[in-house]
Amino acid sequence: MAGKPPSSGSTQPPRGGTNRRMMTPPPAGAVRKSTGSMPAAGARKSSGAITPIGAPASAGGGAQAQAPQGGQSAPSAPPRPMARPKTQGLPIKTKIVLAMSGLTVGVSLLIFLIVMYIATSSLESTIQQAGIGMLQQAEAIHRPYKSSLNERGQIAYFSQPKNREDKFKKYWSDIQRDWFHPRVPGCGEFSNWDQFRDDRIWALAAGNALDNQEQWTDPRQDQIGLEIFGESWNQLKTLKPADKLKEPTVPRRLNETIMDRQKHLFPGLFQRYQLSTNSTFQTLKQAINNDTDQGLIHHKTGFRKKIFQEFKQGFVNDLDVMTTDETSQIRYIIFEIPGGDLVGFDKTDLSVISPTPTGTSLSVSSFQGATTVGDVAIDTNASVKEVPAYGFKKTVGANETITIYLDRAQIESRKNSLLVWILLVSLLGIVLAVGLAFLIGSSITKPLQILMNDIQVISGGNFEHRPVARSRDEIGIVARLLGDMAVGLKSAQDVWLENQGRKHDLDIAKEIQENLLPKHVPRIAGYDVSAYYSPSKEVGGDYYDFFLVDKTHLGMVCADVSGKGIPGSMVMMMAKALISYEAQDNLSPRDIFCKVNRTLAKDIKRGMFVTAFYMLLDIPTARLTVASAGHNPLLLYRAATKQCTEINPGGIALGFDKDGRLFERNMKEEVIQLQRGDRAVIYTDGVTEAMSPSNEEFGEERMQAITIQAAGRNSTEYLTTLVNAIQGHAQADEQHDDITIVTLKVG
Repeated sequence: MAGKPPSSGSTQPPRGGTNRRMMTPPPAGAVRKSTGSMPAAGARKSSGAITPIGAPASAGGGAQAQAPQGGQSAPSAPPRPMARPKTQGLPIKTKIVLAMSGLTVGVSLLIFLIVMYIATSSLESTIQQAGIGMLQQAEAIHRPYKSSLNERGQIAYFSQPKNREDKFKKYWSDIQRDWFHPRVPGCGEFSNWDQFRDDRIWALAAGNALDNQEQWTDPRQDQIGLEIFGESWNQLKTLKPADKLKEPTVPRRLNETIMDRQKHLFPGLFQRYQLSTNSTFQTLKQAINNDTDQGLIHHKTGFRKKIFQEFKQGFVNDLDVMTTDETSQIRYIIFEIPGGDLVGFDKTDLSVISPTPTGTSLSVSSFQGATTVGDVAIDTNASVKEVPAYGFKKTVGANETITIYLDRAQIESRKNSLLVWILLVSLLGIVLAVGLAFLIGSSITKPLQILMNDIQVISGGNFEHRPVARSRDEIGIVARLLGDMAVGLKSAQDVWLENQGRKHDLDIAKEIQENLLPKHVPRIAGYDVSAYYSPSKEVGGDYYDFFLVDKTHLGMVCADVSGKGIPGSMVMMMAKALISYEAQDNLSPRDIFCKVNRTLAKDIKRGMFVTAFYMLLDIPTARLTVASAGHNPLLLYRAATKQCTEINPGGIALGFDKDGRLFERNMKEEVIQLQRGDRAVIYTDGVTEAMSPSNEEFGEERMQAITIQAAGRNSTEYLTTLVNAIQGHAQADEQHDDITIVTLKVG
């Protein structure tokens, strides 16, 4: 149950059965049992068993009475002339055979005509919808490619260790050799070209110092080297002649002021760029940067070109795997991207064609006479390399389009094959139906046999069927009873289907919830993070998550949704998506909750709300920034005082205030400086409100006492101790409310 809204608390009905999902090993205490199923609402009791579909119907109550044969006289009666009744029309057997044959042929022809009409009229629409769906998939593939067409994205692609090792290893080695110094490698972890340029200047200056190491033997020079090169000077001055520095993990930068003052110590560097030592360091820096830009970064065969070529080739290779698959209907994907998105690259460079054309260009149709569905142009008479195709094109920006071509020959072949199969199956059905009518025609001449056919139809599962017998004799009575039985079976079937639908809804809600919860706990050096989750039913209302806001900040959230089942799961999914989105590069928990509330309050129905507690950990400084949206307070254990305190910055539940102004006025955030041994715990009210058999809550005091007692244990052992204490307090198989705990300890 979500945290209490500002107005008043609410009682919770008892809930049974538990299923746990934990990010830690399960506690060693007694494990509650779960029935694993939910009783079907409104289930009806039946006095008798329903015959399984396809089972033979059993005759009940004794032998069947044979109908007396017409035309027989009693043995004792003397023969006398009798008038033979004249047959009216065709014999009943002939009528039945003709009726069944005619009906079968007529129905089969009608079904065939309907299916053929539907197939021929809807196949084109189906192809269009399928093509639009594939175009949307191609658009989803296009986004990551387009988003990386900038300097930052390209540098990030190069900076990935796997890419540098697999794709740029030799190229980067050549750059180190030709553009840096044999003993001072450059840094591959730069985020922009300015950092790369500064790092190269640092490496060249450091290399010049190593080449003239005898100039730095004076102890007075040691302080100068430290001021110029920073802490790395200690490695430089002790570097042996045969050794070289390791590649750094962060770019380096000279102290330009000191460098300009001590430029006489770097004569070789000024001579290399044909400058006198009277020149300023800024002049030298400009000359080195010009050399870096013109000869390495922006050269036609330079660094940027190499990065882009590898990035694009890898992307095209992935697309080629999809488009060249024999089972794929997509034969070509074309991303047309205008020049200018990446400086120095034109439209030909940026655009992508998959599979890669073997010639210099790809001959395609120009979409003349194409129809438009929404924002997609469809050309049913398109061609690629003069081969017929279905073309789908979408404009996604100024002079920017995505086009896919489907194999028309393959689609037409499948369509024709489908129509042929429909025809063959229809003809085969007609032939079999007519033959069956002649085979059974001689045996269905009596009303009893018609009734048996009705029984077979109903026992086969068609409870909508009603017997056709309308006589007033015993056969008619049995037929009416059979019809009443079919009505009862149909009601039972409806109840069963209703229960199956509820079970399906429950399964969907459970799957949604499981997909929302994180699969792994983040492992961060110097911190011990763990979590425990146990719903009181198959589908709970709690939610927790971890995510990296950036390289140095970890976000942790614990939330409680007021609703249950599919509505609660959908609200939980909305809350997770909104928090995860707003938390990106946002270091203010208060701002995150305010933005989430603005969207969430508009989209959830009145009466539903979400309480949440958000912790933002600054990993390098162990500083914790927290905010609470009407949630339970943070439990903070201080190792220095060996005491627990509760932190509650203040705030109301998400989605409760539709206007948002009250929410933003009440929302606060607080900064906590953690020390070694401190522990922070966020949890839902299922922990403190766990009831004992005597209706006593577990309470905050017990939780604080256990936290102090288990202070020296790691997070996994702490959760085991706490959960065992809760279970021991409750002493019941049924869990009163969902339990969620997230804990962080500073190592």
